[in-house]
Amino acid sequence: MTIADVVGFDADEEERVHEAAQDLPFDDAAALEWHRLHVQPFETDDDTPGAPSPDPVDIAPIPMLTVRSVGEALASPPVEPEELVRGMLRRSELLVLGAPRGIGKSLAAAQLAWLLRNGHGRFLGALPIVRSARVLIAQGELDQWGTYARWRKLTGDEPGRNDVLESFDRWRIRVVKMRTSRRDDGGSDTAEFLDAILDPKVEATIVEHKIDVLIIDPWAVFYAGAENSNDEVEAALDKLRDLAMRTGCAIVILHHLSKALDVREPEDAWRGASRLADWASTRVTFLPHYSEPKAKEQGMTRQQARRYVDVKFLRRAEPTDDFSIALNPETLWWERWNAPEDAAADRRIKLNPVDVADRLRATTTGEWPSVRAAADDLGLSQDPASRLLKQAARAGLIEPFEGPRNAQGYRLVRAPSGGLL
Repeated sequence: MTIADVVGFDADEEERVHEAAQDLPFDDAAALEWHRLHVQPFETDDDTPGAPSPDPVDIAPIPMLTVRSVGEALASPPVEPEELVRGMLRRSELLVLGAPRGIGKSLAAAQLAWLLRNGHGRFLGALPIVRSARVLIAQGELDQWGTYARWRKLTGDEPGRNDVLESFDRWRIRVVKMRTSRRDDGGSDTAEFLDAILDPKVEATIVEHKIDVLIIDPWAVFYAGAENSNDEVEAALDKLRDLAMRTGCAIVILHHLSKALDVREPEDAWRGASRLADWASTRVTFLPHYSEPKAKEQGMTRQQARRYVDVKFLRRAEPTDDFSIALNPETLWWERWNAPEDAAADRRIKLNPVDVADRLRATTTGEWPSVRAAADDLGLSQDPASRLLKQAARAGLIEPFEGPRNAQGYRLVRAPSGGLL
């Protein structure tokens, strides 16, 4: 195969192109093709054989990569991005938090936003907030009533401020196929590549409201591309990284896990393409502390088991140690869980018959129509709830009765006068 066959130009030009390429440190087909496009044909004033040829026209230089030396970097270091959450997040960084469905990642994101708004406190009860920041949450799963109810529970009587913003608009970052065409005297060719288009409203909003942190909840709602394609995910993340570098806005992405949790690394459980984990500056993964069989063995309901989570970290910068958290059911705040082996105290598994009677007395009707209803009210699974109910009945604190559809119900013992004991 000749060079002409490789780069597609006329064989008569081959000798001239070779001559033009003599001083280059390479002579592959791409270089020769570049010269074919940039070296103009020689022209002479007369066609007499052996007549001297004029010098060729100037050749445009090949554009080069932007480089810097290590010496320059050490002598003039770049500005260090401000730390927002110690051990987890800086300005301009990309953080991805992956968690199973329904385990509380959106709740964690809301808490992060509120703590950043205050400028102090500890995220997940462990990671110190370094400075205050303005946060925008792109809400992709909850409606306005849902987030209102959550904010009321999280903030209590604390007055709201304008430093935490949320949007319910369905903007998208779309992956598209682009095509470039080239036509010249040697013919034409077409090349295709992937690119992403980010809704311009996102950047305009970040700039207008001086947003420091954008939380995308979840990735699957706002990313319009093939979730399993590394190339498409990379094109989308490239646009988000460009946005973060230009505006200084840190980006937090909430992402779902796949159904398979038995993996070598926590990030391997994230759904879709691995490029999402590859690009993140910080990867945070919520994993249930109790497997389903273990939770059942411990007498825990599925909802109770979800309150206990192991938090796994993988960072490009200084490492952050893993730790565990537990959800406070009264405040709905995630708290540092220092002693997982003491979980029984939080599972209310140590209720006694008197506790059962007190809980029943606090109901509006003074009775549970079934063991299931009692278990839900006590926060237990049905087996341990049934045992406690029988103990309380033997102690004379409650009494059984036949509930609807022949279910086994329990109620407070009634006095001879008809009142409740």
